[in-house]
Amino acid sequence: MFKKRVFLTALAVFLLGVLGCKGKNESNGDAFLKEGKYRNAVNSYTNALKKGKISKEFYDNFVISYVLSAKQTAKKNPADDIIRSYIEQAHKYLPQVKKAATLDSVVAGLAEIGVAQVKSGIEYEYTLQGFRNLDSALSIAKRNNLDIRVAHSARQEAEKSIVSQALENAKGAANDITTEYVLLEAEVVAPDNEELKKALDKVRFKNRSTWLIFAEDIIGQRPSRMVDKYGYVMYFPNMSFSTTGAVGDIQVWNATGNNMPFEPNKLKIVSKNGDVANGKYTGNGTCTIDMVDQKTGAFKPTIKPFNGAVGELRSEKSCYAKISFAYSKGFDPDYVEYTDSLSNIGRKYFGQK
Repeated sequence: MFKKRVFLTALAVFLLGVLGCKGKNESNGDAFLKEGKYRNAVNSYTNALKKGKISKEFYDNFVISYVLSAKQTAKKNPADDIIRSYIEQAHKYLPQVKKAATLDSVVAGLAEIGVAQVKSGIEYEYTLQGFRNLDSALSIAKRNNLDIRVAHSARQEAEKSIVSQALENAKGAANDITTEYVLLEAEVVAPDNEELKKALDKVRFKNRSTWLIFAEDIIGQRPSRMVDKYGYVMYFPNMSFSTTGAVGDIQVWNATGNNMPFEPNKLKIVSKNGDVANGKYTGNGTCTIDMVDQKTGAFKPTIKPFNGAVGELRSEKSCYAKISFAYSKGFDPDYVEYTDSLSNIGRKYFGQK
């Protein structure tokens, strides 16, 4: 019995040493954290974790040191890449955090960092990074049943800032294509902003009969509403609408890199509420292809009619067709979308006056 009691006592002391008492590195981290030397705190806590001697409150302090260090850096230079690195580490250890107060501090920190990055106006990639931090703050607050007001207010502030800047930049844009692009950058992070929607509707109406090819690839993620140049680019030479349908013509450019059939019956019209109606090919389909001139031996553009309801859409060439859409009353057309058999996509918005 005596030996067993001694063993249990020794085990308790061992566990207390590992999980309860703090080693030198963690204690140094606590001191640095208290003094506002957050990068030093991060380094000390990292060393403590490597040695495996940490207290129960370690992860709370470790995570908050990462967040506060990122916030401190963002105030000086919102484009410093160390910010993203520190936030990634904070997210990595976030599940180990025990205290609600720590989570509240993380939410507030991410919100401040996000606003600083968005308002910096340095580069668009940092705007996207800022909104990711703002959305993370909201997500953490909701997931842990915390007060979301701080994060929500910060996102509204950031959204107001980017929309205001986009509308201002659009006024000085060189042409309608540039105008739509500038507004699209803001729409990626503020899709529900009414003022922005109205501005986009107007310029999209002007750009109905214009090719729009945008190709921003930012941190591995294309903004969701941008037109991807590696898909299908479309415009409407003519399109008229009634309460129950739309009739007109469409021109489609193949930027997928592959020769593909073009099937107008696969076109879909989508309403602003997300309702969908199928397209119908109504004739006059032609595609441009390069053929060898028998006399000169050189390639020359040639117009080739559809084979039935299908066109031959060569890479970097275009097809034309007449189309129609039938839908129910109350359908508010927003855009036309085309998807081929390889899941390449094209989308064109109508806009409104």
